[in-house]
Amino acid sequence: MNKSILFLLIIAAVVLAGCAGGPGNTVEVKLEASSMRYQPATFEVVAGQPVKLTFVNNDSVEHDFSIMEIPMASMGATAEPMAGHNMGNMTTDPQLHMAATMGASNSLEFTPTKSGTYEFFCTVPGHKEAGMVGSLIVKAP
Repeated sequence: MNKSILFLLIIAAVVLAGCAGGPGNTVEVKLEASSMRYQPATFEVVAGQPVKLTFVNNDSVEHDFSIMEIPMASMGATAEPMAGHNMGNMTTDPQLHMAATMGASNSLEFTPTKSGTYEFFCTVPGHKEAGMVGSLIVKAP
């Protein structure tokens, strides 16, 4: 009987190990905007692991998600990330960017390649200054 229990525990461990996230699996992150804040204000991913970021605007004004520079292997958007969007007087476009109008959402996929902490913020005039900033932490694999 003890051998049967041990066998079942080994099988369970193998099955659960197969479910664990790894460098090839896409991590899904949901980022919400409301009251001039991001929720969560900080999130972590692993370098080399694809990320699907869904940005949900729960506010009554337009918001966006922008990172000026982040080393990436690839990026793809499921919707037009900059359609009709006002980024104020920015002279340089962010490398990673998507906007969402009031009550809408948008998604993009990217694969960060270098560990580090990357500031994200809203480019709508006055929003960053009002505290609409956060941190994306990319950890080494």
